[in-house]
Amino acid sequence: MTRHEEGGVMFPATDAMSRLPGLTSVSPSLLEDIFNQLPEAVVVADKDRYVVYVNPATQRLFGYDQSDLAGQRTAIFYADPHDFDDQGERRYNPSAESGMDNYRMSYRCADGTVFLAHTCGGVIRDPSGETCGYIALVRPARPAEKSIDTLQRLHAISANPNMDSDARIDAILALGARHFGLPVAIQSRIDGEVYVVEHCVSPDDGLSPGAGFELPGTYCVHTLKANRPIGFHHTAHSEIHNHPCYLNFGLESYIGSPIQVEGRVYGTLNFSSPDPCRPFSQDDLIFMQLLADTVGHEIHERQMRDRLSALARTDELTGLANRRAITEVLEWQVAHSRRSGLPLCVLSLDLDYFKRINDTWGHAAGDKVLRAFAAILLGSRREVDRCGRFGGEEFIVVLPDTGLSGGRAVARRLRDTMAVTPLSVSDGESVTVTLSAGLAELGPDDTLESLLHRVDAALYEAKNGGRDRLCVAGE
Repeated sequence: MTRHEEGGVMFPATDAMSRLPGLTSVSPSLLEDIFNQLPEAVVVADKDRYVVYVNPATQRLFGYDQSDLAGQRTAIFYADPHDFDDQGERRYNPSAESGMDNYRMSYRCADGTVFLAHTCGGVIRDPSGETCGYIALVRPARPAEKSIDTLQRLHAISANPNMDSDARIDAILALGARHFGLPVAIQSRIDGEVYVVEHCVSPDDGLSPGAGFELPGTYCVHTLKANRPIGFHHTAHSEIHNHPCYLNFGLESYIGSPIQVEGRVYGTLNFSSPDPCRPFSQDDLIFMQLLADTVGHEIHERQMRDRLSALARTDELTGLANRRAITEVLEWQVAHSRRSGLPLCVLSLDLDYFKRINDTWGHAAGDKVLRAFAAILLGSRREVDRCGRFGGEEFIVVLPDTGLSGGRAVARRLRDTMAVTPLSVSDGESVTVTLSAGLAELGPDDTLESLLHRVDAALYEAKNGGRDRLCVAGE
């Protein structure tokens, strides 16, 4: 390897640029003199993408010396190893089209610093058209270019139909960390005086979702107090140098913003580092607000989908699981019982003479009775039991890890409670309602359908047998 005075570095293992036939029409020394004067970093590689030549601007920009680059492929410059492979498929391969392409790329310096750069690169071919190497000119992106690149990436994340809200929030955190050059990224939820980590990027895996901290011990307490984006680029020299977060974690730089969801503070989005950084500009604070607003939108969308999903599985009148939801629960419990060998019972309940209530006091009174019975049902069940309204005045109770004796006890307790509990039907008027019940235990040959058929037949038998009784399938 040789260094020309005030010049770039060439590597004799590849016989430098003189070994690239595509450059022989121009004196290699003249090319080197030209490249040495350029303010852009110039990297020349052979057809296997091993570094052949770098100019002084490359050494200044990336911070590598001669020994660092000797025998290295150009992968050493990329911030993300996947980008090296991707660029090899797109541009730096023998099949690539001739000419130079302009694109933006993230690179990593020798000290680990990541930066965005405008790159112009392409294939070097010899006079016969054969690929003999590659060349790239790299210039650090100006702030405006960096912002445009980040906005394009943010749009791509938000518009990606293959990502759910959680995946998009994770991607936004990674994007913000890259944009600000701060390795720690957190999306938090504020629960009173507790700061709960919901999503995070942490290079040493020192943080994980679900971690909680006292809110006053975080920098975000200042963000929430200001109710706007704020930043500290060198905490040791700031007014919060005595803050517990600095004393305990040594975070020198921080930028954060409140997250608003439906007009209320939900939590914070923030990025930080144990190292100082450049002072934050007004554009940084505006972009921080944009990221927080985007994350807030994702959280709102997730909440709305969760609510719609819950509504689709909930009986509107009683608040119990609806027919679809309780059937899915029973299907899962049947499979679990088969795997575990534990017993499983299903209890079907029907309010006796319910039609008389509707006919006498009206459907509003009937609705009140159904809601009151649902409350009794929820108050009488075990934590593992699941209740649902199957339709009309018929209800289902799924009893995991329960045999027939336990199922009988549950039915008896419900019938006894109903017998002594007046249910309001109008102002000053109440009635007591009895229950007919069918009980079935999962048998070795049962399917979900056959189990439901047997418990339904047992309920039918109880109703035809005079009501106010329990009938057990198979007895």
